Amino acid sequence: MKKKWLLIISLLFAFSAFLVVQKYTQAQPPGVPGGPGGMGAPPAGMMMMQILPLESTWAHICFEMNVSDDALIKARKAFQDTWTKRKAIQEKSQSIGDDADARRAMRTDLEKLKSELDTKLKGILTPQQFEELAKWEKETQSRFQMRRQGTGGGQPGRTQQR
Repeated sequence: MKKKWLLIISLLFAFSAFLVVQKYTQAQPPGVPGGPGGMGAPPAGMMMMQILPLESTWAHICFEMNVSDDALIKARKAFQDTWTKRKAIQEKSQSIGDDADARRAMRTDLEKLKSELDTKLKGILTPQQFEELAKWEKETQSRFQMRRQGTGGGQPGRTQQR
């Protein structure tokens, strides 16, 4: 009789352990963390890349636009200053988690940096170059938004087939 109860208890324990392991190893729904379908707030790093994409903007100015060497030297200084300030914001963001007020403050700080960089670039680039940069940034933002919404970044108004 004892062996029978011991076997039943062992089987219940094994089954419970199996359920616990299954619960913690299930795949998460696609999208950004924060809930079903991922409609939570984007991670801090993603917010930085959306609001102030220094790396891609610098690459576009250097390699895609016809900017003089003298203007690139001046622009490099502006980007270096912005990079340093953004890095400080990034270090602070490591601890904000899901704090909505801290995220809003971070967004405000990043938007201010973006505005300051734009002001500096307006004085460095020609009006045509600055207009070309603004158009490129708008297109980049649009692609970013489409990816965030899950349309895959294809042609506007269309979703990619899977």
